Amino acid sequence: MAGLNPPMNRQAGALRGAKVSPPRLIMSWEDWLTFVAAIVAFLSIAVSIQSAHWVRDMPALVPTAMGGLLIGMLGARMRTKAVFIHPFGLLLGCALVLLVVQTYADGPTVADRLADFRFRMREWFDIVRAGDISNDNLPFVTLVHSITFLCAYLASWSIYRWRNPWVAIVPGGMVLLANISFLKGQPSGAFIVFMFGAIVLVARLYLQRSQIRWARQGVDYPDWISLSAFQLTLFATVALIIGAWMLPLGNEAGPFAAVVNTMIKPAKSHTDTLVRLFHNIDSQKGGQLHGFGDVLAIQGHVQLGTKPILEINSPNPGLVRAQSYDEYTGNGWKTANRIETKVDAKDLSAAQDSQFQKRNASVLRVKVLDSESTILTPGTAVASNLPTTIETPRGVPSDIEVMRSRKSLGQDDAYNSVGSESSATADDLRAAGGAYPQWVTGRYLQLPKSLPQRVRDEAKRVVAEQKAATPYDEAKAVESYLRTFPFDLNVESAPAGQDTVDFFLFRLKRGYFDYQASAMAVMLRSLGIPARVTVGYVLDPANAKDTVYTVQKKDAYAWVEVFFPNYGWVNFNPTQDREAGGAGGIGAVGNGGLDTFQNPNLNDLFPNPDDGVLNGASAPRAALRENPTVHSDPPWVLIFSLLGALAVVALGGLGGRFAWNRGVAGMEPRAALWAKAQRLATWGRIGPKNAETPREWSRRMGGAVGLEDDAKSLAEAYEESRYGRPDLRRIDDSAAESSYRHLRGRLVARIFRRNEPKQ
Repeated sequence: MAGLNPPMNRQAGALRGAKVSPPRLIMSWEDWLTFVAAIVAFLSIAVSIQSAHWVRDMPALVPTAMGGLLIGMLGARMRTKAVFIHPFGLLLGCALVLLVVQTYADGPTVADRLADFRFRMREWFDIVRAGDISNDNLPFVTLVHSITFLCAYLASWSIYRWRNPWVAIVPGGMVLLANISFLKGQPSGAFIVFMFGAIVLVARLYLQRSQIRWARQGVDYPDWISLSAFQLTLFATVALIIGAWMLPLGNEAGPFAAVVNTMIKPAKSHTDTLVRLFHNIDSQKGGQLHGFGDVLAIQGHVQLGTKPILEINSPNPGLVRAQSYDEYTGNGWKTANRIETKVDAKDLSAAQDSQFQKRNASVLRVKVLDSESTILTPGTAVASNLPTTIETPRGVPSDIEVMRSRKSLGQDDAYNSVGSESSATADDLRAAGGAYPQWVTGRYLQLPKSLPQRVRDEAKRVVAEQKAATPYDEAKAVESYLRTFPFDLNVESAPAGQDTVDFFLFRLKRGYFDYQASAMAVMLRSLGIPARVTVGYVLDPANAKDTVYTVQKKDAYAWVEVFFPNYGWVNFNPTQDREAGGAGGIGAVGNGGLDTFQNPNLNDLFPNPDDGVLNGASAPRAALRENPTVHSDPPWVLIFSLLGALAVVALGGLGGRFAWNRGVAGMEPRAALWAKAQRLATWGRIGPKNAETPREWSRRMGGAVGLEDDAKSLAEAYEESRYGRPDLRRIDDSAAESSYRHLRGRLVARIFRRNEPKQ
């Protein structure tokens, strides 16, 4: 009798796929209709990315997307297990991507281009390991094509293997929205086409799933229901898209954008790696050029936006400083060998006496219009009325290279900052000499070994022609020389393997401030003059009302700070679109600055915590006594903890569901319910015995949990599905489901009552 009620795992294997047609390589017209909807959705994504022109002359994505859909469809319709199909599918995908991407490599023949591809990818991986900056677009092109193939392949697999439309369209939709968010204007055409294909695809798959269920239940339906449903879906989709297109958003766009910005805000500080590895792509929207992170990648074809991002109250126009960079890599700049120190609000950041002469303390009052955590200062950072984290060279706590708020700053937040700028004259700086401290020469004379000799020779030629005799005169000579280069944002970036400064000086011979500042710093270092590149913004008098300057994205700027003994860092500007730098130039305060101090103790500028009254309170003191305006920050730790917990629960639920359905997927519904009941009963120590028939076990199990009638009904449903005629059905699926639900609760309760005796 044991053969009448075999163990569940063998029974599931025998019944898997009952009354369900196995996948076929030759598709029906209905499957082709579904495939057309998938093509519409995914080709719209490929065309949108292609039209964005992230990289000039990037190979077309349409063949890659089509190949992914076809390979995924063929693999999903094979009867082989997925574990054997995916390696071959991915191998074909690699071959397809390589075949398409090799057209972007250099070489007259396919073999030459493949060799160039291998060399450049190996070089890129070396850059990844070394932490350097890449200016080669080939890895980015390869990545885009690889993601396109994987999304298309996954979509086809989910459509034809899982009959799941959401796994097919959600990843592709996210890629499309990410692409659109970086584009200029509102390129909604591709999104409309994608929505059309996605809606049709969802409707098609749900209809096909219903058809499979109807076939199992013996329900008749019209032969041409797919065409009728397709027509209805088509009209409904068109009407929905037209309605959404015409719907006036009014004031809803602003809150929606704010919600999106809030969601992506925590991730903004983690983009340095992407900038370092894939910086050499076009910005189509007019984005923020400098992120003030640990990497300054020198880009080509720059488009600067006009969105207001700051309001700054400053006593003078000129430069406001955000971040400086000390290590030149050949393709950009990095920060290196820094330490971070937390500084409380209103405290002195550089906790030592000033070692420099003729420096002025100035105050900025900054109102944030867009999220930004980097504290802007007039010259070298000194202090802020916010709690901050400062980054300084190891062993040199007074040289603050960047200051960041420890609180996240968003729209309408405001703070005050104090910085110091040189007011030394040209004669002062000429007399400063070249006796640099060791901490300066050891850090700010660094140059890569790969720097071409002709860059060094060009620097020597320039200063020789000007007969410069002092470091200051040499700096002015190089600055004047570079200011003869035309200003141009729409220039190429250096090709792969070529030094950026060398490319700028001898091939481009035009550029914008990142190029000129990099060239000046590198040329001065080759002459033994310490220099670093600094980024921030220009306060333009044309955008000022009294002393309040509206800073836009287009006001981003880069310049050079040159070190002079006894005087510290002095600004120089080698870009011709603004006033020249140096003593008395752009960014220099001159004699009219606030709180001029001649080699004083910097602590004199700040309040004594033991003194309730400030004697002779000046602008810096008063500004640091003011309270900042910082809106409450969302509890990101709690939010991410909850999201992490939800993710764990969701993954656990999916894993549990997968494990629970393992062995019963594809079975006839009533047989699957019987198998699940046997599994629960076994865990509750009342599982079937080898000598029992289904009815015998059902009576014993039903009596143990007090539901004899439900157990009997479920046993009869199982026997009918297992041994009965296909056209004879006395107990339908709903009745069996009802009996199973009643039994399930009692069986689960029994599992947790460990003291129940085994029956």
